Amino acid sequence: MKKYFLILLVILFTGCSYKTTPVEVAFKKDNFAINDQGFLKENAFAKKIEVYQVGNLAFVFTIKNNSICINNKCYNKTMFIKELNPNYPSNLFEIILSHKTFKNIKVIKIENGFIQTTKNFFYKVTENKVLFKDKQKKFLFLVKKL
Repeated sequence: MKKYFLILLVILFTGCSYKTTPVEVAFKKDNFAINDQGFLKENAFAKKIEVYQVGNLAFVFTIKNNSICINNKCYNKTMFIKELNPNYPSNLFEIILSHKTFKNIKVIKIENGFIQTTKNFFYKVTENKVLFKDKQKKFLFLVKKL
């Protein structure tokens, strides 16, 4: 019984703690745009980007299983992504932040990464930077490790 209790405690504490990486972030959607430095925080339950301007928290982008929150205003994740493009996968931001490729789209290998393009988007991943740009919806998402 003690063994299971200890395992549960380890899972709870490691699952709730965030891995933090300093990043530069550019995010542009509709009438909102931000380009500054902050932190990418990841744990087993969520990915969060916090951007600071002049030492103040200016932008928080949180990705959870079923929701996407921007500055504490949450949206249904599927609806948010379908608004960008109905053909995008429901795990769009997890793919981007994990530097993975999109399925069934040609991968062009480049030095330290790859590029994928369609008529709707341009996606470039290198060792320290990921850029996703939707040409039609004028959506931009860039994360660069510092």
